[in-house]
Amino acid sequence: MAIRLHKPHPKQAAIKASDAKRKVLACGRRFGKTTLVADVAIEAALRGYKSLFAAPTQDQIEMFWRCCKWSLEEPLQQKHIYKNETRHILEFPSGGVIRAKTAWNADTLRGDYADRLFLEEFAMMSPEAWDEVGAPMLLDNDGDAWFLSSPKRRNHFHDFFVRGLQDTTGRWRSWHGTSHDNPYLSESALAEITRDMTDDAYRQEILAEFLENEGAVFRNLIACMSAPKTTPEAHKGHRIVAGADWGKQNDATATSLVCADCRQEVAHDRFTEVDYTFQRKRLMSLWQKWGVVGVLPERNSMGDPIIEQLIEEGCPVSMGPDRKAGFMTTAKSKPPLIESLALAFEREECQWIDERVWLGELQAYECKINQQGRSSYSAPDGVHDDTVIARALAWWEVLHGGPGIEFLPGLYD
Repeated sequence: MAIRLHKPHPKQAAIKASDAKRKVLACGRRFGKTTLVADVAIEAALRGYKSLFAAPTQDQIEMFWRCCKWSLEEPLQQKHIYKNETRHILEFPSGGVIRAKTAWNADTLRGDYADRLFLEEFAMMSPEAWDEVGAPMLLDNDGDAWFLSSPKRRNHFHDFFVRGLQDTTGRWRSWHGTSHDNPYLSESALAEITRDMTDDAYRQEILAEFLENEGAVFRNLIACMSAPKTTPEAHKGHRIVAGADWGKQNDATATSLVCADCRQEVAHDRFTEVDYTFQRKRLMSLWQKWGVVGVLPERNSMGDPIIEQLIEEGCPVSMGPDRKAGFMTTAKSKPPLIESLALAFEREECQWIDERVWLGELQAYECKINQQGRSSYSAPDGVHDDTVIARALAWWEVLHGGPGIEFLPGLYD
């Protein structure tokens, strides 16, 4: 039984080779995501697995269906594989099944079953297609899910993309691919696609960029992501400060180091070790390397005892607005902290290291207005904000800081 599969280009091959259970693909037009998942679904069906391909429109379903039929032309002609053209079902001798159906909202997927779930153009779907239906569908057999889409600004698909970037367990993973990454797409074809596009449309549909929402907290990010690689020697005698956010049960610990004289981020670190002794020593080693003269750590939760240990070991801990060591994040203190960093981006007052996880957390950050008209800032559900807080604390230290503790002999002897 001869089956024709598409030859993957390098980025497709890397995605296909990953063993992540949750794959998030932000792709430009004609990147090749549909041919990629068609091949994955066919290979899974040959091994007896059931795949469900869901997309918002009938046209998107037909594209996937044509890819599958092209690959399976011979076995379909010989009736080795059963085909239901109306319901878009393929049944294999192995017991594997491929089904394609429209899924503009969650209700259209209810009652289905799959080992592999492919949600095409997920940015155009209701997020409940995954939360309420897709995720429970895969529970019994720990199935795989793929979230594929061109960006639609920073909606729920962006949150999933950031989640994949942040994951350190290997279960979630995100990839970014532009139309230019497809070597099989001719320059003339690409020119035809982009001929009448606006700049925003080109960035979103071809370069697969997540454009800012109207209510985005942080704007002008890309213009501020050009901090050059540097060394402690290049900033000798400068005022280097740091902010630190402590990881909780599922969060990461993050620190950002900024040169207050050059107005640039010189280093940062993010990790998920749960041993606070290890965390403290790792951060102190980095701060010592750069000669940090002021550290502003978050004081909430585990922050208090860690800060006490830092002070005992001679770390230059700065005081927050309440004139106590560290920064206590409250409903009152958090808005000016975040708004100060947001203003720095708008005015391009500092350059930051361009790293995808750190950028993604900034892009995902939200502002919500309560019934009393007060602003509250946080990451969306399922997305962390450790790096945002670390950078906000570092920037606060640039503007307001200075060690305020009587230091004991230790780290900076």
